[in-house]
Amino acid sequence: MASNTRRGPTFTNAPPRALRGEIVVDEATARRVRRARLRRVLSGVAALGAIVALIALYLSPAVRVDDIEVVGAAQVDPAKVRELAALDSDSMLHLNTSGAEEQIRLLPLVNDVRIERHWPQTVRIIVSERQPWGYWQVGDTRYVIDSEGVVLADVPPAEGAPVIKDSNPVRLLPGDRVDLDAVQLTRTLIERVPAALALNIVSFEYSVAQGLALVTDAGYRVVIGDSQNVDYKLAAWKAMEDQLGRESMPGHVLDLRFRDRPSFQ
Repeated sequence: MASNTRRGPTFTNAPPRALRGEIVVDEATARRVRRARLRRVLSGVAALGAIVALIALYLSPAVRVDDIEVVGAAQVDPAKVRELAALDSDSMLHLNTSGAEEQIRLLPLVNDVRIERHWPQTVRIIVSERQPWGYWQVGDTRYVIDSEGVVLADVPPAEGAPVIKDSNPVRLLPGDRVDLDAVQLTRTLIERVPAALALNIVSFEYSVAQGLALVTDAGYRVVIGDSQNVDYKLAAWKAMEDQLGRESMPGHVLDLRFRDRPSFQ
């Protein structure tokens, strides 16, 4: 027999809200979260503002190159230096100084170069030019050269500078290069011959066929050729003098170009 017992309301123990994926925080924690979000927003706005300010400064004519000073250029044309630097109207914030220096060094009369920024709109290019060392003589014309054989403008070297007489009928211009090996060999012989042989060198001669030769104050000529085996050549020279005697050598030619086969004529 069915029961007519009346049932009361049913109650369910629902789980707390936090267990359904929601986090309930107190007011203090909520304030800290809001402040952290605000700081992140303000930091983003500040960073964006800084970027915009930098872009505006980069594009501003207030920091564009307006004046290029060239210092130390006596033989080199300052206008050519400015042209190769190609820094006009560039931003001072992003100058390609290394590239400009590399281009300027291509000028044959430039030994070195340094570029400086002088804010807000000036660039200074400091040029170090090649220095005179001696003369390369063709016929009656003497050309000033530096220690690397580069022909310079009319800037005379020191008194008593070496002279290398070239038998080839060539015409040289500032920036041209003569035989570098002959120049370097001349420097070596000037330093070593007086000490090694107690001789002084009166003059130097150069030709494509023979290379470098010299005339001593003892009155004879020595053909060195090139800078290879210089130590051996000097030793052979001294041995020849010891064997023949210096008094018998004036008016003759000692040829040291061929290893193990020096000749005396």
